[in-house]
Amino acid sequence: MQLKLLWELQKIDLTIAALQKTIEEAPLKSGVEEASQNLESLKNDQSQQTESLKVDRKALKELEMKIQKIVDDRKDLNDGLYSGKTTSAKELEQMQRKMDILAEEKKKYEDRLLVLMESVEEQEGALNALNDQINEIERLLKDKEEKLEQELSLYRSELSKMDNIRAGKTEGIEQKYLDRYTMLSEKYKGQALALVENDICGGCRVFISSAQRGHLYNPGALVYCENCGRLLIKSDETD
Repeated sequence: MQLKLLWELQKIDLTIAALQKTIEEAPLKSGVEEASQNLESLKNDQSQQTESLKVDRKALKELEMKIQKIVDDRKDLNDGLYSGKTTSAKELEQMQRKMDILAEEKKKYEDRLLVLMESVEEQEGALNALNDQINEIERLLKDKEEKLEQELSLYRSELSKMDNIRAGKTEGIEQKYLDRYTMLSEKYKGQALALVENDICGGCRVFISSAQRGHLYNPGALVYCENCGRLLIKSDETD
């Protein structure tokens, strides 16, 4: 009777182990992890591109301010040239030279401004596309996480049921048998008991000796396979 209970306990434990493995290695987990890693990588790119765009926008603003200052300075010089307040030819010549220098500076700044504006526009387009991509991956990731949680919830529910069944099953097993089963189960990765069919150990597939076959019919005997060491049980005891 005790062997039969141990056999049933082993089947429960193997089912529990299979459920735990399924939970740990759920196929949808890899999809969630891959999407999470992809999202993290894209967000890093987003952060870098945002910072780069911020720097270029600041540079763009500074160029615009420099150009505007040149425009204001040239206006002041132009007013001075034609206001009639300055009559010295030398001063007028110096003012005209400053006007020309400022015009050249303005042209250089405007050229740089044009290049920078094109760069900023391209970066903004790339960043918008990246933001759209991130939003889409976040949506897909949320969907994957919800599906994974639904799947895991079913397995956890089944696992909880099996744990309860196991608890009820162990109540009918004497401690000495339970201790022996636990030790063998740890040693043989959950396969503490082996079923004997046609005089063959179901654990190692080796024929058992005639002496062992005789002991198997003793209800109180614990018979171990001489080859693999598992606890043996006759097939008719598992019915």
